Amino acid sequence: MDRRELEERLRSGERDFSSVDWSKCGLHGLNLTGIILVGANLSGATLSESIFDSANLEGACFDGAGLSDTRFRNTNLRRVNFDNSTLVRSLFCMSDADDASFKETDIRMAIFQETTLRRTIWIGGLEGDNQFVDTDFTGCNSIPHISEYAIRVIRPSGKIYTTPGLEDFG
Repeated sequence: MDRRELEERLRSGERDFSSVDWSKCGLHGLNLTGIILVGANLSGATLSESIFDSANLEGACFDGAGLSDTRFRNTNLRRVNFDNSTLVRSLFCMSDADDASFKETDIRMAIFQETTLRRTIWIGGLEGDNQFVDTDFTGCNSIPHISEYAIRVIRPSGKIYTTPGLEDFG
């Protein structure tokens, strides 16, 4: 399926593309509101500037994908693999990313607001002025760099930190 066919199918109301293989596809700038990509393979795909509002991406693989300036609002991101991907300036709002993996993911200037990140894996590549508002890191192996823009963060142990107490966030 090429980009044009996908856009036509979306316009006609189709939303369930579970288990599809769109690896290395150029799909940037798409409005994918309500899309279902459960178990889909999007490794190496370019999806920058896309919108994933009210989407179900559970178990999808975005390994090595370009996702800068992408919006995930009210989205199921459970068990999603974001390893080696780029999420610069992306927005995660009111989403569930429990058990997701962010190994060597380039996350800078991203915003996480009212998002759960319980038991997620964070290894390398996570530096910069990211904003975390009402974000839950309970059970994570580690956490990304927390900037002064963080407000009410729940650290891996379950202890809650609110600004200005974040300097103790270790």
